Amino acid sequence: MTKTSNSDIGYVIEVNGERALVELTVDTTSPLVDDYYPGQPGSHVKIPFRDHDVIGIVSSIRIMNGTGKKVADCILLGTQDAKGKFRRGVAVYPNVGQTVRMLGSEELRQVFSEYIGYDFSFGRPAHAEDQRAYVQVDRFFGQHVAVLGTTGCGKSCTVVSMLQRAIEKYPNTHIVVLDLHGEYATAFPDHVNLVDADKLELPYWMLNFDEFVDLTVDFNEPTAQNQVTVLRDALVRARHAGDTKDKLGLGAVVTADSPVYFDLDDMLSQIRDWNIQMVYDSNGVLQQGPLYGVFDRFLIRFESKLSDPRFNFVFRPSCFTSSHALPQLLKDYLLIETGRRMTVIDLSGVPSEAIGVVVAVVARVVFEFNLWNPERERFPILLVLEEAHNYVPARAEGRYTAARTAVERVTKEGRKYGIGCVVVSQRPKELSETVLSQCNTFIAMRLTNPDDQNYVRRLVPDSLSGLMNMLPALRTGEALILGDSMAMPTRVMIDLPDPRPHSGDVEFAKYWSEGDPDMDVDRIVRRWRTRRRDL
Repeated sequence: MTKTSNSDIGYVIEVNGERALVELTVDTTSPLVDDYYPGQPGSHVKIPFRDHDVIGIVSSIRIMNGTGKKVADCILLGTQDAKGKFRRGVAVYPNVGQTVRMLGSEELRQVFSEYIGYDFSFGRPAHAEDQRAYVQVDRFFGQHVAVLGTTGCGKSCTVVSMLQRAIEKYPNTHIVVLDLHGEYATAFPDHVNLVDADKLELPYWMLNFDEFVDLTVDFNEPTAQNQVTVLRDALVRARHAGDTKDKLGLGAVVTADSPVYFDLDDMLSQIRDWNIQMVYDSNGVLQQGPLYGVFDRFLIRFESKLSDPRFNFVFRPSCFTSSHALPQLLKDYLLIETGRRMTVIDLSGVPSEAIGVVVAVVARVVFEFNLWNPERERFPILLVLEEAHNYVPARAEGRYTAARTAVERVTKEGRKYGIGCVVVSQRPKELSETVLSQCNTFIAMRLTNPDDQNYVRRLVPDSLSGLMNMLPALRTGEALILGDSMAMPTRVMIDLPDPRPHSGDVEFAKYWSEGDPDMDVDRIVRRWRTRRRDL
């Protein structure tokens, strides 16, 4: 592509707000220069007007019925002044009859270099191999990112590439990744605090009231509301006792949500006593108390979880066994005085019924930490949520209520407290609309499901909805990036991460041909039974 261009490709025949309809007057089947085909969806054009150029991107092209005229639909993105400075938005619109020209490579480079001062890029424009697509880092991470695409389109590689670039460039990052499938361990050998599934500890006393309810109460039971009410009272009593024991001196400020250590057995003993309590009526006759039998199923369910080794990371902590351990827990997970730049929490071994609670606790702790941090402006935190539709659903579900509430709070209010969020999903339609609507940057990769396409189309500005038609045809590793953190919407080929996450497609043909005669089934069984990946 030439550096600058005066090659006319057509003229404006209609202007409608953010769009311009262009009649093409050149051969669209042959490139003007290099690989620039006039009218190709995703290509850029300029409309000279007064002392500046109006920059647009082609969203579609068609032949008008009966006339044979070739017409391209262009979305107007911004203006470029005589010095090459690009600004989003159009102050003065072009008029019909005005000439439309191709955008030269140097002009395009100037547009994409608007944020070159940040020197942060994890991809190149899909149609320009010699250029980089720079992002405005503060807006990108601080105003939330949604990475959306069907399975196999390269979402994990995109997120890893982005994070590898961040921890490579910035030595003091604080990034927390919730890795649902254990894919990220191989991608970050250095600078990372990897919390394996079998070493994860989120002690029960860190759970707030709502998280306890999600984990222990079944709302299908007729006594569920009574259980909720009494559980709150039991938690308050237990935390007050813990406050006294650890000599914290909190007194009346302790609530059911306070992160204060307490003895779980003592709390359960209190609930058991209430559950079998007998009282005397006004006639002195012994009868069942008001809570008699209310907690029968609750206690069976709770004791089942206590005896389940999969829940040891919550109910049987070994490291964080007092209120005085809270500062160390925060330092470990939020990378304070550790020399690490990112915490990856492997959730692959966590029971499905506990995933929501883990997400809720992590998201809430991140939020609460900076909420009470007077130096929050100097301590930005990034929370990455892999496969978020699994635990932040579009519809409220009992066991994910706390997770949904915590993540929605982070996305709605986190920006004020220096907390950014990266939300990753292959089914955006099944993800909370509140969460997605708070994302200011969309990295939209290949989406083939019509429902998901339409859903994403609704989330982006009307002026850009036409670009969503490209989603089914995007290549693996290619994304349409939209938002204020990019100079303008564009198709980007994401850099391959090095090393890569453990998320690639299995080579069926290769291994079905070669086979694996040395399969150690005994080792697999040991790992399975002990739930340990290090064996």
